[in-house]
Amino acid sequence: MEKKLTELSVVLLAGGNNSRMGQNKPLLSYDGKTFLERLVTVFSSYDEIILSAKTESQCEEYRSALKTNDAPAKIKFISDKNQDKGPLEGIRRALTESKNEFAFICASDMPFATNAIPEYLTEFFCSDYDCYVPTICGRAEPLCAVYKKSVLPVIEKQMQDNELKISRLFEKVPVKFIPVEKSCLDKKLFLNVNTPEEYANLRKPFVFCVSGIKNSGKTRMVLLLISELKKRGFTCAVIKHDGHNCFSDAPGTDTFRFSEQGASATAIFSESRFMLSASESQTAEDLIAKIKSLSSPADFIIIEGLKDSPYPKVEVLRKNVSETSVCKSETLICRASNFCFSESDGIPQYDTDDATGIADCIENYFEVRP
Repeated sequence: MEKKLTELSVVLLAGGNNSRMGQNKPLLSYDGKTFLERLVTVFSSYDEIILSAKTESQCEEYRSALKTNDAPAKIKFISDKNQDKGPLEGIRRALTESKNEFAFICASDMPFATNAIPEYLTEFFCSDYDCYVPTICGRAEPLCAVYKKSVLPVIEKQMQDNELKISRLFEKVPVKFIPVEKSCLDKKLFLNVNTPEEYANLRKPFVFCVSGIKNSGKTRMVLLLISELKKRGFTCAVIKHDGHNCFSDAPGTDTFRFSEQGASATAIFSESRFMLSASESQTAEDLIAKIKSLSSPADFIIIEGLKDSPYPKVEVLRKNVSETSVCKSETLICRASNFCFSESDGIPQYDTDDATGIADCIENYFEVRP
């Protein structure tokens, strides 16, 4: 039984209590977009997107947020009729309101979900099953699955009997469980974010600059922050921007000789580390992506320099060297100076020796704890 993807309704379940997170999960941001906006965008090719909220006021909150973010407008907003009945009520309402026979249910706290999931699930469509549920390590993913309208009477009977576990539904209707391990799908697609700790880990690495003019003490500040953040259980990577293109391998080393002879790239490695040098243009974003791809990516990436960039910054000021701020105030986390710097723009200020205070300010800015 073949089904076109456009014959599926996509249902974003966004009616949770958010008790563990302490804030509305669908409106959390990742890479400049809310979870909800990301999901609406990736599923925009479907002819029906249903957003299932808990209450009408929650619907209005989501409608306003999506309008503000210029997300696609073809969304049908629905809310629970039976309050405090959990996701089973969201599924019931969605199947009742959807125009298609099949609905792909997706929890709105899954920022990496894409249409690759329903595309894969539809490959298993046949007349034998009413639900198509992916599993990871044998654990079912009921809030990232396809449901057929034919299960509605069973759901409604469960609601009457106050049987609210979706697993009970799977005991009563034909279900096709589909192991993700046997597919080409990345398990990351199924990642959901439930707690502040999970949200903090999702946003790592946190990237900021230590900026200022030449000889203001940037390198010293980077060293202090590496030491302080390490004490707090964080790992750090550092990118140094050189505006004069005057760095090279140390003269006399083999890699220096290889480069001098004309090698376009040189690398040296051992069992525990490697270094690569190449004559190729790279941006800070390129290098950040490379650090993110490491097997053990850092919690923080500190960029030394880039005072004119949009990255958040710790600006370093030094008496008789740099006594005037050169960074845009809207990009500043704080300033660090070894003199009494007077500025009334509200940016936090610290002594250049106060690594503890500066690190506290950085943690508060990114809202993160080890």
